[in-house]
Amino acid sequence: MSAHAKFSPSSAHRWMACPGSLVLEAGVPDESSDFADEGTAAHFLASESLEQGVDAAHFLGRTILVAREGGADWLSEGWVPGNGAKPFVVDGEMAGHVQTYLDTVRQFAEGHELLVEQRVEFSDYIGVPEQFGTSDAVILADDEIQAHDLKYGRGVKVDAEHNPQLMLYALGALNEFGMVGDFKRVRIVVHQPRLDHVSEWDCSVEELLAFAEEAKGRASWATNCINLGLDEEEDLVPGEKQCRFCKAKASCPKLTQHVLDTVADDFVDTTQPIVPQLGFSGDQVEHDGEKLGNLLSAVNLIEGWCKAIRSKAESELLAGRAVLGWKLVEGRRGARKWSSEEDAEATLKSMRVKHEQMYDYSLISPTTAEKLAKAEVIGKRQWPKLQALITQAEGRPSVAPESDKRPALVVTAVDSEFESLV
Repeated sequence: MSAHAKFSPSSAHRWMACPGSLVLEAGVPDESSDFADEGTAAHFLASESLEQGVDAAHFLGRTILVAREGGADWLSEGWVPGNGAKPFVVDGEMAGHVQTYLDTVRQFAEGHELLVEQRVEFSDYIGVPEQFGTSDAVILADDEIQAHDLKYGRGVKVDAEHNPQLMLYALGALNEFGMVGDFKRVRIVVHQPRLDHVSEWDCSVEELLAFAEEAKGRASWATNCINLGLDEEEDLVPGEKQCRFCKAKASCPKLTQHVLDTVADDFVDTTQPIVPQLGFSGDQVEHDGEKLGNLLSAVNLIEGWCKAIRSKAESELLAGRAVLGWKLVEGRRGARKWSSEEDAEATLKSMRVKHEQMYDYSLISPTTAEKLAKAEVIGKRQWPKLQALITQAEGRPSVAPESDKRPALVVTAVDSEFESLV
């Protein structure tokens, strides 16, 4: 791995918190997924819409090809399936969610300069050459620079406050356009239309430059890990955020030890059989509120590690390599389906099966109806009539960390006793 490691903004939450992660991830191939490729397609649709000044519905029915190595373009004549590219048709759902992003960005950009898919370089700020990223949208608004990021997934909500990815984008934008105006403040905005979530946060340019010094120190630390060697005890720092998407999660010795020590409440020797060391007696264990809170804080990290270990073992077995004590077997068979719906339909008709017995019909859900409204299949004047017919159950109580922005529910002793009887 070269000294000029790529300090990607999208992984800044990892290399800033765990500088040694760059060493462990080196050589581990990126694994794409249908979800990630769909996100790439949605980003392409958003950029095309902004650059051409049209709504997302303008491209309904067109097909976007996402290349194996990343990047996307419109389907053209002569494309042959099997070259690694994945096709995604712009349907009402994608157009509706992307339009939500477009409307918000255009509202922010009204009367200001909007730059789409802007490549920005922040090398000077972190002391490593050739470090850059691409911000989905940069807006130059009077004395304020804005960096906007579209996240198309349905996963975890992302906050803009002190978000290192967008702060690096903002540094790059300041580097590129700082001479254009007298910018005093920076605003970063995260758009997650499929979660109905927009998070924005602003800070002074001085605060952003203070972050740059922190990022520079972390980049220097990570570079030393690469050039001088890894000190596992000092350079690897497990944590929920930095480990969530780390490619080396399954092979990280510090994370493995951290998980096992948390589970066992003591030191576990990973070179020896693990289960006997855990010492579970089968007796019920009582935890006070403090102990339970500490354990609960580790659950997401432990679950992520467990999934990574399972995935790594599966990859090894599928590659024909042995995993001690484990093997591949045939899983649960899939649901039955017609090999040809057209042939099945024709056969059922020849049997004179009644029409209402041949087909299943159900009314569309409010969510589907809302997608039709966003795609303007249902008119703006018609949609309120349907909204009046929608009802939604209250959310059930859910355990969340104290940092969660939702207010805490007040549960009395009577309520607790009642719940236990239900």
